[in-house]
Amino acid sequence: MDIYMYKKDYFKESSNVKKALLQAVDCLYKRINAYELQGIAFNKIYNDDYIKYDKHGQFYTFKAQKENIQLRILYTYMIIDGNPIVLIADYIIKKKNKKDYINRFDTVNNANPVDMFEKSKFVNSISV
Repeated sequence: MDIYMYKKDYFKESSNVKKALLQAVDCLYKRINAYELQGIAFNKIYNDDYIKYDKHGQFYTFKAQKENIQLRILYTYMIIDGNPIVLIADYIIKKKNKKDYINRFDTVNNANPVDMFEKSKFVNSISV
């Protein structure tokens, strides 16, 4: 599985934030992969708030806490040329009990994930 990042701010983040994001996506992918091993495609996963907490167009919010950092990750999952891809469109480091990030994430409601993927940068590969 490959991780691609659309948000350019990621490359300026501290190593702790980068590590937390990669760990969170690793947990996310392991859960998605467990469904796939049961023959359930990503677009057929319903009622699993762990994987799909909120929906924003063709993107989803994933909540995670890694390295003592609370994260909200806006992502989509695609398979391109047989390779699973997690595309991170945006993320937020949640510091208070606010939901301000929801409006920010709503900006991708009409975005095309393939167009965003073409403008994204490869970050990491994770094997299961």
